[in-house]
Amino acid sequence: MVVDHASGELSLGISGGRSAAGALVRRIVVVGGGITGLTCALACARAGAHVEVIEAHASATRLPAHIDVVPNLLRDLARLGVAQACVQRGFAYSGLSVVDERGDEGFRLPTPSLAGPQLPPAVGIALADLLDLLEGAAVRSSVDVHRGCTVSRVDSESGRVIAEDGRVWEADLVLIAAGAGSPLASALLGPARPGVLRHAWWHALLPRPPWLDRSTWMAGSVGRRLLLVPISMSRAGVAVVSTEEASGPTDGYALTRQLKSWGSFPRRIAAAIDPSAPVVLHRVTSWLRDPPWHRGAVLCVGASAHVIAPPFGQSAAQDLEDAVVLGELAAAGLDRPRLLRQFTERRSERVRCLHELTERAALWTTQPEPATDLLQLAGEIDRLVATPA
Repeated sequence: MVVDHASGELSLGISGGRSAAGALVRRIVVVGGGITGLTCALACARAGAHVEVIEAHASATRLPAHIDVVPNLLRDLARLGVAQACVQRGFAYSGLSVVDERGDEGFRLPTPSLAGPQLPPAVGIALADLLDLLEGAAVRSSVDVHRGCTVSRVDSESGRVIAEDGRVWEADLVLIAAGAGSPLASALLGPARPGVLRHAWWHALLPRPPWLDRSTWMAGSVGRRLLLVPISMSRAGVAVVSTEEASGPTDGYALTRQLKSWGSFPRRIAAAIDPSAPVVLHRVTSWLRDPPWHRGAVLCVGASAHVIAPPFGQSAAQDLEDAVVLGELAAAGLDRPRLLRQFTERRSERVRCLHELTERAALWTTQPEPATDLLQLAGEIDRLVATPA
């Protein structure tokens, strides 16, 4: 139920009042319309719940970034019914090539097929394209998306969501999917403990080099790392590590200057980037809230509960796992306490293990040490995610 306090009229109705604790979860409000929020909304709507998404931004993000849809992420997109659309919008590939600063391949890592025989092992896709795809699928599944609406308060006892403009939503379950810096999550569970990572990644889009047909990881001198991913027949996405302080410019000219100071391979990439085009400099963080991630009628999901470091594409993959597990539990007809308890049992230890492994890999990115075997870490992560959550 949504009530417009200015007019006192019911602007969107759902029969029934607030459910008491122990009642079935039928009405879900999701705060945040990013990857986590949209996939949670889609999963729960497919499970039969009435779902509403509240997003502060008036329009969808168009950040110049890509998503590396690794095998377990593609498997969960398949479970949500959107993997084939992702393949059609992106670029299917198999294998991870590891090269040096000259572009010479040292070895190649396989990408296992986890999404079934009808789908490729992995896909690269533009972030904006993936968000468009997910929002379209959610709307077709009868999810109501309210854009340009900022939530000011969530009542964990009643499941009431209050917006700055006076609108109020009543829900059996409220999902906080508003990202790592969400004040709503901090108000619910307390401030998150800061992580140990101290670097950033540039993200940019560029024309796809004709030879690029798989994800390519460049491991050069200390602090010189980049990931190049094909995202369509005509475009690629690049992520470049930055260990410098962010006091200087954060535009495409700064990114290309950095790449031109490295080896011949990154210099070729720099030549393909339009320095006047938009880029993103994203601070790398990694932290994990202690479970449980819920209180009363409110559950934190995705980066509001856990921020997984970038290596091996597990950040978005773990957001999707939250959504898929939540959808399965909603479909099981559980009451709220049982749903929240089983969600914690299925997610907390798995996320803890992945958080530890990916953080070690992220530290190696800028501070390599002999004790860290990156291939061993990759193998441990592959074995852990080989089985669905």
